[in-house]
Amino acid sequence: MRNDAARVAGEGWRPWLVGAGVALVAFWCLFPLYWTLKASFMDESAIIMGVANHAGGYTFDNYLRVLGLSSSDSIFGGQTRAIMAGFVNSALVALPAAAAGTAIATLAGYVLGRFEFPFKGPLLYVLLASRTLPPIALLIPYYVFFAAIGLAGSLFGLWIVYLTAVIPLLSWVLMGYFASLPVEIERAARMDGCTRWQMLRHVTLPMALPGIAAAFIIAFLVGWNDLLFAIVLTGGTSAQTLSAALLGLSPLMPGFRADLGLFAAASMLAALPPLALAMLFQRFITNLNIVDPVTSNTD
Repeated sequence: MRNDAARVAGEGWRPWLVGAGVALVAFWCLFPLYWTLKASFMDESAIIMGVANHAGGYTFDNYLRVLGLSSSDSIFGGQTRAIMAGFVNSALVALPAAAAGTAIATLAGYVLGRFEFPFKGPLLYVLLASRTLPPIALLIPYYVFFAAIGLAGSLFGLWIVYLTAVIPLLSWVLMGYFASLPVEIERAARMDGCTRWQMLRHVTLPMALPGIAAAFIIAFLVGWNDLLFAIVLTGGTSAQTLSAALLGLSPLMPGFRADLGLFAAASMLAALPPLALAMLFQRFITNLNIVDPVTSNTD
């Protein structure tokens, strides 16, 4: 009886503990966004007085300056123009890299998740091992190679970098997702007369849309949020991306007078495209069931 009472008491506390854990994680993740959003509507003097204690006097001027709709002083005039150019450049490189990387990884994931062939296991772990090196270890070889062939300072060179970064990762993720899909449906489609391509197009890919959508978002975030390769390969050029342009407004940059309100506004605008993309694909990203592609059943 005593053990039953203790078990019932423990089950009664469990929802409260789960709720407290969720609240703590939500606060940890959302408070920096709240601070940045609030600071983006404040002028510099109010931010210096304290963002947490500020209760009024909000302004849209920081956003107008970033968008080029309000006059900026001479220190930040060129940098705010670089922000808008960075938006365009980031979109031009991140979206095509995400689309091409997801398309290639989808085909690779289907083959690796559905078929058995010699050296499949070692190939899977080679793909995984290719992502174990820290990016800084690859930065100098990329820069030397691109500088030699004239791709340094170009969006095409940055596109190649992001493509080589996302294809191994997405291939590993998607082959696990394809391996988790019921193979009986594909067999039924083949029995009904579908070719392998027709089955893939009309049966398998619609079933795999949640995994493909998640892979596309991952690939987009790699290109949109990258700073290391962007600042080295395109920093200070016409191909400079958003992350590199934001660095010019950062209060951590020496030699510039920090404008925290302007930096906060630019940061919030930079978060809008990934947020909009996540909301757009939200209905596809449900019940992702990833299994081990090495040990799962294949056709």
